[in-house]
Amino acid sequence: MNWKSGCPMSVDFREVELGFVVSLGVLRDVLRDLNSNGRRWWVASDPQDAEETGFVTVGHGDPKCTDRLNTLYYRLPVVGNEGWKTRADRLILLLEPSAVLAEDPGYYLEDGHLLQDPVQDLFCFYQPIERALGSRLQAEK
Repeated sequence: MNWKSGCPMSVDFREVELGFVVSLGVLRDVLRDLNSNGRRWWVASDPQDAEETGFVTVGHGDPKCTDRLNTLYYRLPVVGNEGWKTRADRLILLLEPSAVLAEDPGYYLEDGHLLQDPVQDLFCFYQPIERALGSRLQAEK
């Protein structure tokens, strides 16, 4: 993926297996209703920045909390952007585990030690979105 302004993130589509290509508008609709054990999902970056960065950031946790023990941010690559300047909800994003990248690792306190589990973090972030998008596809049939 090459953007005219230079994108610090690129996606190796050879690693992509099974995922969703979704508009930002549909993703926002799906995220609005997600809640798992008090954790929420939200679009955390300004879509207008996607032209320069090549991704949209989605938060997972508590939108009012900046503590990295409670909130993580993931970057979803933009794979299409035609017509988005007139309506940001038209940005097309790739939601697939190999293409979704954590901005920072998550940390957990256990017996006074800081631990990491990036696979579990991604699983907790990705799987509810995947189920919600799958349900939406089924409902539209």
